[in-house]
Amino acid sequence: MNQSNNKNNKSRFGSKLEHGKAHEEEHKSWSRRDFLYFTGLAAIGGGMMLNNIPVEAFGPSPLMGALSNAETDRSLVLLRFKGGSDGQNIVVPIGQYDLYSTFRPNIAIPNDTDNMIPLGEGAFGVPKLTMTPASELWDAGKMKIAHSVGYPNQNRSHFRSTDIWASASDYNEFINSGWIGRYLEQEYPAYFLAPPSFPAAIKIGTQNDMIFRGASNPLGLVFNNVDEFYQIAQTGQLYDTNNLPECLYGEELGFIREMSNNTFRYSQALKDAYDSSSTDVTYPDNDLADQLLIVSRLIKGRLGAKVYMVEIGGFDTHSNEINDLPILLDRFSTAVKAFYDDLGTEFENDVMTLTFTEFHRRIDENGSLGTDHGEAGPIMLFGGGLQGNGFIGQAPDLKSTEEGGDVRSGAYLEHHTDFRSIYATLLQDWLCIDPVIVDAVLMDNFSRVENMVDACSPGAGSNNQAVLLGHEPVKGENGAIHIKYAMLSAGTVRLHILDTAGQEIVSLQNGFQERGSYKALFRPSDHGLPSGEYVYQLDTGGKRMVRTALVVF
Repeated sequence: MNQSNNKNNKSRFGSKLEHGKAHEEEHKSWSRRDFLYFTGLAAIGGGMMLNNIPVEAFGPSPLMGALSNAETDRSLVLLRFKGGSDGQNIVVPIGQYDLYSTFRPNIAIPNDTDNMIPLGEGAFGVPKLTMTPASELWDAGKMKIAHSVGYPNQNRSHFRSTDIWASASDYNEFINSGWIGRYLEQEYPAYFLAPPSFPAAIKIGTQNDMIFRGASNPLGLVFNNVDEFYQIAQTGQLYDTNNLPECLYGEELGFIREMSNNTFRYSQALKDAYDSSSTDVTYPDNDLADQLLIVSRLIKGRLGAKVYMVEIGGFDTHSNEINDLPILLDRFSTAVKAFYDDLGTEFENDVMTLTFTEFHRRIDENGSLGTDHGEAGPIMLFGGGLQGNGFIGQAPDLKSTEEGGDVRSGAYLEHHTDFRSIYATLLQDWLCIDPVIVDAVLMDNFSRVENMVDACSPGAGSNNQAVLLGHEPVKGENGAIHIKYAMLSAGTVRLHILDTAGQEIVSLQNGFQERGSYKALFRPSDHGLPSGEYVYQLDTGGKRMVRTALVVF
């Protein structure tokens, strides 16, 4: 690392096991947020609790309409390593093994034929005892590894870094929407008149992730566990409405259950997709495999969802990593291999899996045979659409973590590839989203990663002129908002503010604009307007897009 980075990368108190109570509080705060999501308190509006299980159905998802019209059957599976995975003991730097083993005298993976599988030209490898199934996908050209993925000024808090990866924000930005939520929330008026009969994305796991939150509504179909999914897939409903007591209480209970079942919009679509497919391989007996089995059946049953998310926990390996991490990697590797074997030649080329985590671990081991919170590290991609195996990005240099010729305690690996460049490449080249929309969704123009996937032809869906992306508060200005929109081709644009009665009160833009992403400032006080609800309307290309904003100051 350079000296300027070293000055900014002071150890965050609470990121290490030895920080005692501060580290315990870190996990307590992390768990408290999980509890808030579970009880619906953190997702106001759009969610529902059924039998104490959080189920969030997608609200209208405009880009889903666009994607369903696009000429692609591709889908994306997000696989989260929850807890901060140790990338250096997953993708081992064999080419710098002497320095790697010096940093890790007790937990380094032995570099011999019984313990290591070299990949590519042999500068890196994976543990043989746990990652052999994954290496078979590598050999088949269905696995790539991106080196040194992270972001500038990385935060080593579970809570905060999870939000940064989910929102695709800068380290000092606090944004309450996720990159997939914004991707799904674009405005296509016809879509609201005829919403699809299937969900745009599905999350199976124990945490409602911010990734699926839109700017104004929670967007996601979340199952707390696989048993809850099977209840829906097998019966099409959450509650039994037949076996009820024959009394007034039974009648009232039946009414409530029927109402609850009716609100679960996509139960029939899930049941139909699940019933129309089958599992062709034997999956290993672990929770991640159970989740991926469901995803495979929904994909093979042609549900139509474009994004799935699964997770595996336990990667916060401050202690006993030498025993715990191999168990996790075995579960992961065998589950992913079974997943692609199950998809088979008919589907494997259209399903991309991306691994991610909130942060990686430090390069040096700690005193508890583990590793503490770190920064950058490798991520993995799987799928037949990769068109071959290989490494992406600049490889880590362990020598940069030395100081005065000696191993430096608390060393971090420098990031070279911004995780948002990975996101941008997947949105544009895998899910076929117009580059202008990609930049607007990610709130900046991030470079695309070369040679990651074969690029597809972007399609804007049913609205080929413009997209109204929503609004966000202006930093430091109480009561001001930026209205965001993207022009997919040049044309005349009229953006104006209306009151709730539909009367125009302010014009923000009225004229010709080139293709690109735009922000328009609306500050009610500049126009003598009070706090309240306003409507903003974008007219261009003969089409009209409308959204509302509550402005309070």
